[in-house]
Amino acid sequence: MPEVSVVIPAYNAAPYVGQAVESVLAQTFDDLEVIVVDDGSTDDTADVVGRVGKSARYVHQPNSGVSAARNKGIAESSGRYVAFLDADDTWLPEKLDRQLEALAAGPAYGLCHSAFIVSDVDLRPIEVRNRRPPGTPLESLLLEGNVVGSPSTVICRRDLFDEAGGFDPDLSQCADWDMWVRLASLTPFTRLDEPLVRYRQHETSMSSDPRLLEQDSLRVLEKGFTMPGLDPKIRAQRRRAFAHTYMVLAGTYFRGHRYRDFARCAARSVSLDPRRATYLVGFPLRLARRHRTEA
Repeated sequence: MPEVSVVIPAYNAAPYVGQAVESVLAQTFDDLEVIVVDDGSTDDTADVVGRVGKSARYVHQPNSGVSAARNKGIAESSGRYVAFLDADDTWLPEKLDRQLEALAAGPAYGLCHSAFIVSDVDLRPIEVRNRRPPGTPLESLLLEGNVVGSPSTVICRRDLFDEAGGFDPDLSQCADWDMWVRLASLTPFTRLDEPLVRYRQHETSMSSDPRLLEQDSLRVLEKGFTMPGLDPKIRAQRRRAFAHTYMVLAGTYFRGHRYRDFARCAARSVSLDPRRATYLVGFPLRLARRHRTEA
């Protein structure tokens, strides 16, 4: 039984999955297994995995979405811990060593995540994302959004996934956020400020349907605030949480030139928490700047 099972969901990931697998095999910690779950790819993903990762286990399933692929990987795993790596991301060599040290230093912690490096399509660094949650993990996830960030930073005890249940396949864009909320209700998290993952930012990873994002985001909050046993002090901040999310959605619509939806979400945010009106001050300035640029 390995200490760590690494789950790599992959869909038409032939250009990138080889680098992902290689970054796992290059870890300074080697008591691990690698499980690549091919979610019905129609490209050369299987051939690439076969060439670069002969020690990796390749599992194929009909196209069912990334949540189903992660759930399949967890079901196939045998390690004490499960770590996720998206097929277009890579790990730094010390990633698992650093996180296992952190978990060993705090036995109460069941999950560890880290800062990460946002990179371009060729893995050239753009910036480091190092957002430290302001409160407890559960409070921060409900009030501030997905403060964990990329799933590729996460390592978690496998038994906690059995207790929390699988990734929700009905959530297209926010299934990871939903999972972290459920896990945070079961175990404390620990976090490393050291960036240990290269997150590849490209057209596919940046594109999303804002309407679907809105639907999923609100669903995550609805599920989170109706969890049994939620601290009443957190539950009492429900309006604040929804106000924050509506303002984030307003920004998403604004960047997509969907100004009617921007206004709708911004108005909803302010109606829930009038203090959010201060966030609207910068939007006209950004709009004017964009118009000057496009002219």
